[in-house]
Amino acid sequence: MGGQTVELQSQLEYIKYSRDVIHGHSKGVAKIFDLAVSYIFDAEAAALQGKKAAWTFGIWESPLFYACDTIPVSFSELGRLGSIETLSVAEDYYQMPVETCSMIKSTIGEWHLRRSGPIKRILGFSSVCEPYNIAWELMKKAGFEVHSIDIIYRPPTCTTEQYEEIIRFFTEELRQTAQWLAGGVDEERLRFELRRRNGLMRKVRRIMELRLEYPLHIRSLPMTFLIAGLGHYMGKPEEYTEAVDQLLDELENSPRVSAPDESVIPLVWAGGRGQEFGVYKAVDDAGGAVLGWVLPSLYAVDYREDVPPLEAMARYYMEGQSAGAAIYQRRAIEAQIGKTGAKGILLYGYLGCSFAGVDREMFREYFHKRGTPAISLEGSFQVGPPSGQLLTRVKAFIEMLT
Repeated sequence: MGGQTVELQSQLEYIKYSRDVIHGHSKGVAKIFDLAVSYIFDAEAAALQGKKAAWTFGIWESPLFYACDTIPVSFSELGRLGSIETLSVAEDYYQMPVETCSMIKSTIGEWHLRRSGPIKRILGFSSVCEPYNIAWELMKKAGFEVHSIDIIYRPPTCTTEQYEEIIRFFTEELRQTAQWLAGGVDEERLRFELRRRNGLMRKVRRIMELRLEYPLHIRSLPMTFLIAGLGHYMGKPEEYTEAVDQLLDELENSPRVSAPDESVIPLVWAGGRGQEFGVYKAVDDAGGAVLGWVLPSLYAVDYREDVPPLEAMARYYMEGQSAGAAIYQRRAIEAQIGKTGAKGILLYGYLGCSFAGVDREMFREYFHKRGTPAISLEGSFQVGPPSGQLLTRVKAFIEMLT
């Protein structure tokens, strides 16, 4: 089931093509894309008008931001704004080696170009990866206010006593983060934000269930924005909620787009979120459909509502696939294979991230031995079309699964 061949050169072109041509039937997809395109610029405009805002990953921590009346501005979204210029800034001005992870270099370059902008605060995560630790220090020297938080690591042999000690430590880290954001947090407001996030995650999980029957109504690219949007609501919680409700209504009550004459090939995407949007188009054009997602964005479990809210946030992170040993991500991949009946796995990472590359090869070998083919992919974080080699490998992999 091939697709139309269209030459697109930038992330914005991919978004417009997906919104207007592929998803012209869906008002919900249009809303998600429109929010995504305006997210960073609208957050900066709000900051200029006096609204509190801070750069952050925008994955699991955003309820705390909203409870502190602060817009979480996801620097993960900077990749599609970047360019070769941002990499040059990182390499030439900050003397970062060429082989450094493209995500780090792109982010640093964008922050450098925005150093005179209205958003001057960065929440850093000091145990995510060593290159980002360097980035936090460089940004301090560039004039940003940086607060670093230690991210917990859950070993595979973690005992109950160790688990609870980690929870206590991480809860205190979150308390200090709230102090940095707003001098503290209203716990009732945070409870509200956790309930809101829980409700939205349930709706997104329902959308993912409905896509098993109607995978062509919402294809791979808008799903990445829908899932990533759970982490920050694109700075506009009410509008993001409206878009989610629109998509859910379309899949439950409106005419859906179905496969015309043959079924798509179900796939699981695991690892980084591909910023080279042509990869998703290549998957769709080859007859595949990403129906399972194992991304840093956590959506598979709810925040607990029976414990204090800061503790609930700590426990939520600890139960996710990103909380330490690779075995937790592997289990998440296995769960998605079981839910979707996936015939293959796309393991994606960014150029220069050697640590994640080791995990991908371990996963590829593990799942191959158990009968599910997997392919390890590396792409760039900054703007631009994917390489021809990357697209060829994706298409050949999906053809092999037919």
